[in-house]
Amino acid sequence: MKTKQIVKHPFGFAHYMATKRVIKHWAQKFDLVYFGRVNQREDDHELVRGITLSAEHKDDHYTVGSFRNHDFIFVERQNILKFPGKQPQAYRWLLLQVDLKRTNVPHIFIDANHHEEVFYANLFVKFSHFENAAQIFAHRDPLFAKHFKVFAQPETFDEIAGLLNSEVTAMLAHHFRQFDYELYDDRLVVYASNSVVRPALLQEMMRVGMWVADQLDRI
Repeated sequence: MKTKQIVKHPFGFAHYMATKRVIKHWAQKFDLVYFGRVNQREDDHELVRGITLSAEHKDDHYTVGSFRNHDFIFVERQNILKFPGKQPQAYRWLLLQVDLKRTNVPHIFIDANHHEEVFYANLFVKFSHFENAAQIFAHRDPLFAKHFKVFAQPETFDEIAGLLNSEVTAMLAHHFRQFDYELYDDRLVVYASNSVVRPALLQEMMRVGMWVADQLDRI
């Protein structure tokens, strides 16, 4: 006899149900397809990768759709990050992964300082080639350099300076620093960290994600 798997929700079942109601309502409003929980090892859905990918994370509220001529995937990802000598830290990210028209974009993480020390410790173990590229922007856009760190491989710094032009960095620094961003190949990922899921937040992630994607596709 097959036993039913008990799904645990690290942030609580009440949180899960409240989040589900908000996301399903958002999906209906924008004609998106809501799938719910996905298993990264067994399901056929496209896996959302990026810097938060791990063998232990849990993905909920998997939703797909299209907005302003860009296909995207949305997911809520939860994980407890651990590192020797540091306190474990529970994280919940909302991820909006947007398909870009361009390809071969270098791997870049644009960090608006929303994470704790254990997050960065894990980041530099997984991506030991990352270095801080923020010095590229210190003179060109001091406000962007103040609010964001940019991590990438040093050999891509010149290309990054062109991708993140003055228009993009100014908009991020003045209006979009509530999110973090990741770029790789033909993907843009917008992150909201440990945020309360509200309709306005989901719509803002869509709006910001599509604006950034459009800018990158024009460069």
